[in-house]
Amino acid sequence: MMRAVPDQPDTWNALAPGLRASWRRSAEYLSDPAAALAPVDTSDDDLERLRASSPLQGVLPVLDQLLIRPASEAGLIVAIGDAQGRLLWVNGDRQALRRAEASAFQPGARWSERAIGTSAPGVALATGRGAQVHQGEHFAFSAHQFSCSAAPIRNPHTGAVLGVVDLTGGPEAVAVHSLPLIYAAISAAEAELKVLTSDTGLAQLITLGTAVPLLSTGSHRVRLSLRHAEILTLLAWHGDADRGRGLSSGELAEMLFGERGHEVALRAEMVRLRRALAKVSDGAGVDLLSKPYRLTSPCELDALTVRRALASGARSLALDIYGGQLLPGSEAPGILMLRRALEAEMRETMLADGSAEDLWRYLQLPETTGDLQALYTALKLLPTNSPQRAALVARAGHARL
Repeated sequence: MMRAVPDQPDTWNALAPGLRASWRRSAEYLSDPAAALAPVDTSDDDLERLRASSPLQGVLPVLDQLLIRPASEAGLIVAIGDAQGRLLWVNGDRQALRRAEASAFQPGARWSERAIGTSAPGVALATGRGAQVHQGEHFAFSAHQFSCSAAPIRNPHTGAVLGVVDLTGGPEAVAVHSLPLIYAAISAAEAELKVLTSDTGLAQLITLGTAVPLLSTGSHRVRLSLRHAEILTLLAWHGDADRGRGLSSGELAEMLFGERGHEVALRAEMVRLRRALAKVSDGAGVDLLSKPYRLTSPCELDALTVRRALASGARSLALDIYGGQLLPGSEAPGILMLRRALEAEMRETMLADGSAEDLWRYLQLPETTGDLQALYTALKLLPTNSPQRAALVARAGHARL
């Protein structure tokens, strides 16, 4: 096959469609790909300021444990950049780091498409999806010594892109398992980011995919016991104070314990829960009302946000927020019902209307491990040369064993 050359557009058909589109965009930004070098125009003081203000600062320990350390042992490096493609942290194998500096792959450098053309970080930020770029597929010649895989990391409350996580080095950086490794690290980091508050001004109840449910407001957050999280989830799902809706003590007891007649135990839990809620005292604080039980003010429940996103067709946003099963440790009948309903809505939406990227991301969820229908649906949609397709083919092979 003919090799694609940046300054010869008639050769670009040798590229996969996504990279070809990136090269077209890059050609508008870079007049001379042979001379292009990523700009390093951030002072040390500005770099420290950008790091300190980045929400990704708080999830560096997660990324270090799940991605940076394994990458370093494999001779690779990991870069974490902001939403504009500026690299804030670059860590990993020392020899690879020294080689990368020759290509201006270093903290403070700009690696957006506009700055340096096609690269995995640039493509991931331009498209909002994971990307892999082999050596010669970079638009700028200065980047040809490395291959890279990258994916965006998002605010799990809003879906807004916060930055990009990149794996760079030799052929291992674009191996079949590279993007799944990045996605797993990002998912763990986004689970940590769920303690961030969104701009809605409402209290936030974090229940999806976490063993430590949280109630978060402005500058406060409270770690909830599983029972208290179950109560707040059921009240947030089933009613609100403004419309006088809520749950009677009998209804709530049945949802928690599986039968009525536990109202005395429920009242004791409510006393303890009110004490916990008293710790959240700023403007978005919530409290409980009785007869029926309901919340004094609206609460942003992540599970309901996912449900609304699915109903509106915002599948990507739903996947951004959905970190896993609703209160995975709960066996309360009311929670089990909500968990199954949300899982069913997610699955039906992805199978009916999901894109190849949507289905790929959906299949990274633990509860999809044995879902062969979703796997084969994704394989029908993914291009034959997609690295995601290769990973799913291997997964299908293991499932048949």
